[in-house]
Amino acid sequence: MGPDLIGYVVAAGAALAVAAFFVGRLSGGGAARRRELEDQLATAHEDLSGLAAEVEVLVERLRAAREEHESYRLSVVEHFSGTSDLLRDLTVQYRSVYEHLTKGASTLCPDGFVGITEGLPVPEIAEPSIPLKSEEEAESFEPTEPGIVDGEFESKALPPSA
Repeated sequence: MGPDLIGYVVAAGAALAVAAFFVGRLSGGGAARRRELEDQLATAHEDLSGLAAEVEVLVERLRAAREEHESYRLSVVEHFSGTSDLLRDLTVQYRSVYEHLTKGASTLCPDGFVGITEGLPVPEIAEPSIPLKSEEEAESFEPTEPGIVDGEFESKALPPSA
């Protein structure tokens, strides 16, 4: 027995051992376990693919909800900004009516002018250009003619024209 023959025997034995290992894996009790694990792995991959699709749907719904929320938030800001502008305009118009009434009362009733001072403590609006009478004079004023503002700041009706 030469060294070549021993080499061939060792190589053949190793090849036989490897072949026996694979045959045992495929036909033995481990093969059933391997198939079971492969089936579980395939099921897990399918489940994971389904979950990935659900995650994509949920991410899209979240993005849409965020866009809707931002749009709504901007609408609210725009609404209250418009409301603020309208109230400011209303205040300016009220001030114009107030000054008109003050000027008319001063011009039309110079001896019995009532200062209309309550209800306008708005510092952003300029003071009227017509000087008002003092609070004491306004409280003691007794209107004698219909159609002017009385001490309670209520309008008296004019008598019907004949």
